[in-house]
Amino acid sequence: MIPPRLHAVAVAVAAALVLLTNLGGPALWDEDEPKNAACSLAMLERGDWVVPTFNGRLRVEKPALVNWLHLAGFALAGRTETGARLGSAILTTITCLIVWQIARRCCGAPAGLVAGLAMATCVWTAVGGRSATPDAPLVFFTTLSLWCFVMGHRRAGGQLGPGWTSWPWAVSCGTALGGAVLAKGPVGLAIPLLAFTIFTLWQAWDDQASPIPRIPRLWRAVMGLRLPLIAATATAVALPWYTAVTVRTGGAWLNGFLFVHNVGRFQAPMEGHDGSAFAYYPAVLAIGFFPWSIVLAAALVHAAVIVGPTAGPVGEPAAARRDAIRLMICWLAAWLGVFSAAGTKLPGYIWPAYPALAIITGDLLASWGAGEAICTRWCRLPDRALEGVMRLAWSILFLAGLGLGIALTLAATAGIPQLAILAPIGLIPMAAAAAAWILQSQGRRQASLGALAVSACLVVTLLAAVGSDVVGGARAARRLVDSLGARPAAGAWAGFGSVPPSVVFYAADTIPQLHSTEAVSDHLGARPDAHLLVDARFEMNLPSPLPLGYGVIAREQPLFGPGLLVIGPRAAAVAPSLAPSPEPPLAWLPPAPPR
Repeated sequence: MIPPRLHAVAVAVAAALVLLTNLGGPALWDEDEPKNAACSLAMLERGDWVVPTFNGRLRVEKPALVNWLHLAGFALAGRTETGARLGSAILTTITCLIVWQIARRCCGAPAGLVAGLAMATCVWTAVGGRSATPDAPLVFFTTLSLWCFVMGHRRAGGQLGPGWTSWPWAVSCGTALGGAVLAKGPVGLAIPLLAFTIFTLWQAWDDQASPIPRIPRLWRAVMGLRLPLIAATATAVALPWYTAVTVRTGGAWLNGFLFVHNVGRFQAPMEGHDGSAFAYYPAVLAIGFFPWSIVLAAALVHAAVIVGPTAGPVGEPAAARRDAIRLMICWLAAWLGVFSAAGTKLPGYIWPAYPALAIITGDLLASWGAGEAICTRWCRLPDRALEGVMRLAWSILFLAGLGLGIALTLAATAGIPQLAILAPIGLIPMAAAAAAWILQSQGRRQASLGALAVSACLVVTLLAAVGSDVVGGARAARRLVDSLGARPAAGAWAGFGSVPPSVVFYAADTIPQLHSTEAVSDHLGARPDAHLLVDARFEMNLPSPLPLGYGVIAREQPLFGPGLLVIGPRAAAVAPSLAPSPEPPLAWLPPAPPR
């Protein structure tokens, strides 16, 4: 077992392996990463840290905090994928340490270690923590506010009291939530305050020792939250930028952000992102929290037993643990409840709930490792029942590894040969499950948990570092731009059909979109160095013949989605080919020309 003095080191090392291994290798993927990064490049070239723009247009989807992180990353690592992702990786590593600290203080050192490792080595931490999106800063700031709440309400026995111990903790919580508002908008303030309010009301309702009648007791408890102070502090942090961008854009940014991308996304599905209110996010948690989700049901039952009436006599340590688990349940319920009711659903929306899930899971596994779990005390043979639960968990882990290996092998033989290199990854959870089963049979419970943690770190690291590089959707865009050799001069680009955000980032230029054959002819005839990016689905609509001296100088077919080609001066072609060009050894962007 790792000594307690090294727990923080273990969590930090696991997080660093997952988040930093080959961080800059995969091309920027999906639409959000390159769109955010291209927006940051545009802010850098304009010297404007206030107004976010993408491809020459105002970008109203996200506040500017993620762009500021990118600018810091570009200063440290250059205008590269690493520079775009570095801020997210660092903040997520710190988030894992905050989770460890909360669990350690509330549930003990063993629970803190397991919780920190679970947060660091689950699938969605590898996805969100390595992405150049606002999700990582949102999770960091909301988790920091959770830690401030715990520290600000802890009493001498570790219990969470009805009010703040001192106003500086409330101000610290508000400051963290102000950062969350700069990361993602009003949800960064509203949902944490909802969770804190639900928890406070629950605690006050259950306070049977108080001589104050229940209704006045509830009102006094809510007043003790100092919600106006927290909200005012958060507003003071976020308002200067929101005011500046509103003034600079004549209200256009604020109107689009609040009413389209907040109210609109809540009311109805956008961009095809919908799902069942009851089944979508449970399925997301099963995959996103893997491999720790193998005990997800048992962890939730264990938490319910701890906070419920069957938990038995409550002394100070047990009460502190009960209070902490209640807070985690409220935190989890607030994020899941709000986004389950929303019309638009995306897996990353509930990532801020993962710290609570990690702490609940850490409490269960640490208790089981010490032989103290109480979630089966109602069973006739509780020890045997929990042993059976854990053996079921190892069986699930084994089958998940087997299924992963088979699925990747079948996909490789069915037309995606790049996935063949990932198929052996499935052997790791299978081996870990077998080892954990044997170690449990020998009475070495903590060693079996170690097998789970090591396998989680290995599997998630390999999937993130190797898998994302293999299947990254923007690799074709990066190859396409790199194959052109020298970057075309500013203003030479245009797009026909659709313009992928990844090409905008790698071209480091504004690419206006053309909508007609005549507009294409005008663009190619306007200057001798004109370049036209074409969605292959619209190739048949190009002018025929092309202007003299122009032709297809580059073509790429991504693993998923339509192909891309570039029309340009034939003399500019480096190696025109219908087959994908080889992956460059290092993706880079030359510095912007002086203006």
